[in-house]
Amino acid sequence: MSSTASASSSTPRPVLPSLVSAMHKLAPLSLAESWDNVGILLEAPMPRSDSSARGVHLCIDLTTSVCEEALQDKEVGVIMCYHPLIFRGWKSLTLGDSQQRSLLRCAAAGISIYSAHTSLDAAPQGINDWLATACAGRSDAAAFASKPRACQPSKATSIPDDFKLPAGAAVGMGRSFQLAEPVTLDTLVQRLKKGLGVEHLQVATPASRPSIISRIAVCAGSGSSVLEGENDADCWLSGEMSHHAILAANAAGKTVILANHTNTERGYLKSVLKGRLEEVDPTLTVTVSESDRDPLVVM
Repeated sequence: MSSTASASSSTPRPVLPSLVSAMHKLAPLSLAESWDNVGILLEAPMPRSDSSARGVHLCIDLTTSVCEEALQDKEVGVIMCYHPLIFRGWKSLTLGDSQQRSLLRCAAAGISIYSAHTSLDAAPQGINDWLATACAGRSDAAAFASKPRACQPSKATSIPDDFKLPAGAAVGMGRSFQLAEPVTLDTLVQRLKKGLGVEHLQVATPASRPSIISRIAVCAGSGSSVLEGENDADCWLSGEMSHHAILAANAAGKTVILANHTNTERGYLKSVLKGRLEEVDPTLTVTVSESDRDPLVVM
């Protein structure tokens, strides 16, 4: 073998295609909702140090502080932001808009941007399955009376060959399940505070507060439209819901627990996704943003 061929075979693969390949094995884009904007949002024309920057930086929202954090880490070649930075049509790209400024700074620095959003919601072992385990207080199958199902099963017709779907896994938006052992509302709240890493939750209870909770339906982010068909559930868990949706749920005898939108998503990055990406592709160096946070705090 020539020295040129040997050098070529040892050259690391650029980080963006590596991340895309890894994410297709975990959460294929075909699982995303039709209205969503997922996948590569920005492909940097001159990647950092060609292929030597193997860092993937995880965040929920690419805010200016998260952008600065990634720019300071010279190993970061891709930012994977859960929420798509580009969602509605932009007619220009200027430095006057904070989101566009972050995009332009990343492009200039050679950092690409990828978003998973609802493909990661729908995927098995995705965000909604993580929420289910937070309710159960543990991740083993024995925590549930039966396997959690999707509230809205995926309508995806094309699945990549390298996506290995676990037998009986739920695929689609939200999760509905019955706990193997019913719990009190207070116990469920304490589990969720620990599992989501939050100090406060908002809870709306019906007039006749249930003594125990057995059946639960969950949806990351904003869950009204996904949870509205889960009539058998004792409790709905989401990030946010409209005032009238909460009142209607309470009138139907359901308890509603809200954690703020991104608090139902952020903990998944560190506790699950980081490890899964590194397992699928050990050449990736995965970091989780420390400045990414929910914009709302309790004062």
